[in-house]
This record gives sequence, C-alpha cells and structure tokens, in this order.
Amino acid sequence: MATDSTQTPSVSTLPLPAAPLDQQPEMLRRLALWGLPAALGLLFLLWPYQQWDYASRESILIGWARWVSKRADWQFCLLVPPLVGWLVWLRRDELRRLPLQGTWRGLLPLGMGLFFYWIGYKANTGYPGFLAVQFVLAGFILLVAGVAWMRTLFFAWLFLFFTWPMQPLEDSLASPLRPRTAAMAAAVLNAVQVPAVNEGSALQSAAEPDKGLQIGEVFSLDVDAKCSGINSLFALMMISALLGYLALRRPLSRFILFACAVPLAVAGNVGRLLLLVAGTKQFGADFAVGRHIGDHQEMSLYHTFAGFAVFGIALGGMFALCWLLEGREMKANLQRHGQPRNKEAASGIAVPRRMLAQLLAALGLPLLLLGICLGTDISFHVAAPGVKLRADDSHLPYLPLSLGDYQGREYDMTTDEKNLLDEGVRLARNVYASAAGRQIMATVILSGFEKRSLHRPEVCLPNQGWTVTDRTQIPLRMKDGREITIMMMRIFRDAEPQPGVRVRTRAVNFYWYIGSDGTSCADHYEHVFLSYYDSVFRNIQHRWAMASIYVPLPEQRIGQEDPMQELNAVEDTREFLAQLAPAFMLTKEEWLKNAQTPKAAP
Repeated sequence: MATDSTQTPSVSTLPLPAAPLDQQPEMLRRLALWGLPAALGLLFLLWPYQQWDYASRESILIGWARWVSKRADWQFCLLVPPLVGWLVWLRRDELRRLPLQGTWRGLLPLGMGLFFYWIGYKANTGYPGFLAVQFVLAGFILLVAGVAWMRTLFFAWLFLFFTWPMQPLEDSLASPLRPRTAAMAAAVLNAVQVPAVNEGSALQSAAEPDKGLQIGEVFSLDVDAKCSGINSLFALMMISALLGYLALRRPLSRFILFACAVPLAVAGNVGRLLLLVAGTKQFGADFAVGRHIGDHQEMSLYHTFAGFAVFGIALGGMFALCWLLEGREMKANLQRHGQPRNKEAASGIAVPRRMLAQLLAALGLPLLLLGICLGTDISFHVAAPGVKLRADDSHLPYLPLSLGDYQGREYDMTTDEKNLLDEGVRLARNVYASAAGRQIMATVILSGFEKRSLHRPEVCLPNQGWTVTDRTQIPLRMKDGREITIMMMRIFRDAEPQPGVRVRTRAVNFYWYIGSDGTSCADHYEHVFLSYYDSVFRNIQHRWAMASIYVPLPEQRIGQEDPMQELNAVEDTREFLAQLAPAFMLTKEEWLKNAQTPKAAP
C-alpha cells in the first residue's frame, strides 16, 4: 500500500521547540545577571577561605571586613567598594550601548584568578585571595561581555585594588621614608634658624655650647612608622587616583598627579614634625607629643590634631597641581562624567551560542575549583623546629652556658613577654660575659603551633623607647663552614638621669629567622613568604625560630660618644656568633633525623 508523503509525522519524531530568537538574548542576560554574581558570592563571600587572626576560617570578604574595621589606618578601604559602584554607575549609559561580545581571552585572567585563589586557600593567607578577586572579575568581564566593556570599566577595576590593605608594603616603603622625613624636617628647621640634627629617624635639637644646651635638650622626636607618611600614603594615593580620573582628561596629567601622592604625603608629615617641634619648644614635650608610659606611647591631643596637617598639606597640593595641569578645563572634565557618549553601538548579543558557552565556562570553572579545594589538604602539620632543643625540656630551645671565654647565665621569659607572645611560643635567653668585659644577650624564640606567631624587633623596640637608626643585612660564616645572612640594627635610647644631664645608651641588635629544614633568612617578610611558598609547593610547614642577639654599649653623655666602641662591639659579636650559631642551629641532616620523631605540643 502506497504511503502519502504529506502525512503528518508522529509525535515521537517532532523536534523539541526552541526558544524564539528574540527570547534567547534575554535568557542569556538573565543567566549572566544571576549566575555571575552567584559565582562571585560563593567564591568570595560564602566559602570559608582563611583563618583571620587565628580564628576559624572565614570567607575573603567577611574576613577582610572584620580585619579592616579593627585597624584605623586601613579603614578607608571600606569606602572603596561603594566608590567603585558609583564609578560604574557613572558609565551606565555607555554600558547600555555596548554589545555583549565576550572573548575567550578572558580565560587567561580567570584561570590566573582561580590559581591565586587555590594558592591562598592552601597556604591559609588572604593576599592571593585579594588578587583572585581582581583577576576573576577581569576574567568574567572579558569572557562574557568583551573587550569594549573591559575598556570602559578598566579604571573602576583598577581602582578596586585600593580595597585591599597592602600591609606588607608598610615596612618596605616606611623604612626609607622615615629617615628622609627626619632629614627634610631638619633641613627646614636649620633654614629658619632652629638648630636641628637627625640620625636615622631621630630628629633632635642641635647642641648649642654657647647656651649650655646639649643635643636633644630642646626637642627630641622619633619619626616612627605612624609619622613616616605611610599610614596616610595609601589613602592619599587613592584620593589622587580618583581626583585625577574625575578632574583630568589627559593620561599623562593623571599619572603625574598619582605619582605626586608620595612626595605630598612626605611633605605633609614634614609639616606635622614642624608643628610638633613648635609645640615642644613652646609648651613642652608632654603637651606636644605625649608621655611615654612603660612600653606604650600615649599621644597628646595636640599630637593627634597635628596629624591632620598631613591631609591638609597633601590635599591642598593635589588641588593646586590639578589646577596647574589642566586649569580651566577641570570644571568641564568633572561635568563630562555620566553624560551619554556620542558613539552608537548595536546593543545586544553578537553570537548567542558562543555567549552561552562562555557563560558556562565562567560558571563551571569556579565550581570545578571549589571541588579541587574540597580535596585539598588544608590541615596544619607543623614540622620539627630547625633549632636544637634542651635535653631536660624538649619544648625549650637549647643555648650553651659556656662558649670559649664567654660564660652565660640563664634568664626566664618575663611576664610582659608571656602576655605579648602567642600561646605556644617558647624562649631561651642567656646573658654572656667575657673576660674582657664584653656582655652579649642571646635569645632564641621558638614559634608556637600557629602561623605568624613571631614578632618583628622593629615593632617591639620603638615601643620600648629605642630609636632604630638603620638596618643592614650582613653575611655570617659559622665555624662549621655554613654561611647565612643576618640583620644588624643600630639602636639608641636617650635618658636624663639628672636634671641637665642627658645620656645616650647605644646598642647593636642582630637577628635572623631559622626554618625547619635548615632554611634561614634575615628579613621578616622573606620568612613569611617562605612559610607560604614551602607550605604550598614543598609541603613543609615551618616551625620558625628567631635568634636575637643584643649587645649594649657603655652609656655615654650625648655628644661625647666614642665611635670605636660600636665598631669593636660589632666585630666581637660576629666572632661570638660564628661559634654560637652552629651550637643551636641544626644542619639539614640533623633536622631530617629529628623529624622522624615528632614532638608533642607544649
């Protein structure tokens, strides 16, 4: 029987109805509108990422908000996300006209961001997570929206970097700024006929023999980290970047304004120092600076208000520089933001199928990463320490009581040190004296079973009234042939035991960090980097120790110091350390042997 070719096909052979062409772009927009924020929220707002301040693991954004809100120097970071949202809102009309034309090149920043995310998750630190936020956002924009969207949103994306507190940069930038700030203030004071000298970060009145005045008798200030410009520098850099974007049009003008944030911050702090000097000369040090109570510096109200000079001078300089760069065009530049662009572009989705694939990649890769994180071992198994432990107490570092012609005496950890140091930190301290009268205090501090439980001497010493004049890394060749690098700091502290008699106590402090496998380094942030790098790529979680060697010099009247005393002390101490270091530092072979028998937690 012949069949009719026009017969209606059966239901089983009918194709599935496809969404109308005019509905596909809308469905993709909704998927992007809800899917991408959900992926960002899961990665950065919900997923437990890091232990913040030794607490339980919290997400990147929640931990960041808690950390920043507790530190006044970095609270300006909380303003950055709303400002970024406002910058995006200003470009809303332009963004509506741009087509969604994603590019597969967005996989590169997205992959980098996910890699940084895993690095920080494994190492239990937030800075790779901050980079992850930046790169994942860039990857999403490029992968789903395209190059035109990234070009329009580039400044807002770049400005988002100010969200993250760059605390490791404090020391690297503050150290050179501190002596320079003091030197500039001394130059200004001498120019206005106020005799002043500076040594390192110390700014003091110069000696005036004809008036019977000694060095530092009229005023004596130490430009610590809070007065070096670094605390205001990052906030001023953020303001200069935003002001340049809004008020200037030319890229070169914007760059000049941004680069000038550093000298303007330093100039502001020079002005602050000059105000403190004027207040000290007029009303006394307690009124202008504050009182030193124990190991704590209590700032006066005048000192606090003088700090506003930083922002006053810097902001005034920024607006003046803006006017010099573009002058009359500033008002027009400010008004142009938020106005629709004349360029017309075909709004819509260029290739819906390609965008669907790109959306699935943007959503699937973060989910794949979280699956990898679930399978990542993030438990903290601290390795055996790299220093010898006492035979009678396996939790205390070992220091010999006799070394050459030096005889030592043990001293226990003080009550203040017990309160300051983290739980689990152990300390051994000996004071050695030679037949020639040289005294050296050696301390070996063994970290606890938590990360980052060792403090930097540069933080503790100023709180005890010491002024750090300089830091230098020097080589040390030990008697057993090993070579390491150690940090040498020159410090001093002034006192007035009797009215009109000012004396200065100088000292030299050496320190270095000792890792669990024979690793050693001289810098604090190098030991932090090695901690994270080795935990991720070598599966070694160091239990660090820090050796600190304090060498006091004889007390002398200010202006009558003998420079040879310090040189002799440095040479004597280096010879002493060449014998002492191998006495308590394990070789790699000894560490491997000890690592076979893990120690119990103290």
